[in-house]
Amino acid sequence: MHHEWAGGCLTSTYHDNYAAKRNKLADYAFNGRFDKALECIEESSIVNGWRLRSPEDTRPASGWTTLHQAAMLSSSTISHIERLISLGAYRNIRTMDTKENAYEIAKKNHRSREILDALKPHYERQLDEQTIKNLQKGLEEVIMSRVASIIEEKKFRIPTVEVLLELPGLSLWCPIPGFYGGFHIKLREDNSIETESSCRVVGGSGKTHVIQPDGTWKITASGLY
Repeated sequence: MHHEWAGGCLTSTYHDNYAAKRNKLADYAFNGRFDKALECIEESSIVNGWRLRSPEDTRPASGWTTLHQAAMLSSSTISHIERLISLGAYRNIRTMDTKENAYEIAKKNHRSREILDALKPHYERQLDEQTIKNLQKGLEEVIMSRVASIIEEKKFRIPTVEVLLELPGLSLWCPIPGFYGGFHIKLREDNSIETESSCRVVGGSGKTHVIQPDGTWKITASGLY
């Protein structure tokens, strides 16, 4: 399965039709209509989307995915949750406002043991908490070194290492709106992260960065990709 990060937080980042589908899904999830939410996800492949804000809305995005809402609301069943996970819902992703993953939300809301077991964070490779923090800091610095103005203008959410560790293949594609390219992000055998970024416009360039487990990073290749 190809894993793509959809980090946009503003409706203006996307085509109107896509933005409308994202927010329709968010409405279904917020209101506990998980059968409808699943139909929407299966039609549009937006399982890890959260509500998009209009550019005029000064509130930050909450980052609550359908799985977060299903973890909280009693209208969700174990079948809903298992189906979301089978469709690729991230168990490790945290909300942007409360910084909680789905398991923590479910536990706080006294959901069943069956649901808690299904929502436990999953790791294809285990790293200690400090290494995850170091890699996250380095990843954010690398991405900002390439596209800081776009990240700030579009309020784009940078991928999280916790999600990367959940994915089979330990790799993720992160397209950057307005950059005409993006970042291929991969955890290597030595627990460093390699990012390959490229821009497809005329005069665009590619760069490869390696982020060490202590958070330090360097450019290892650059040129026209």
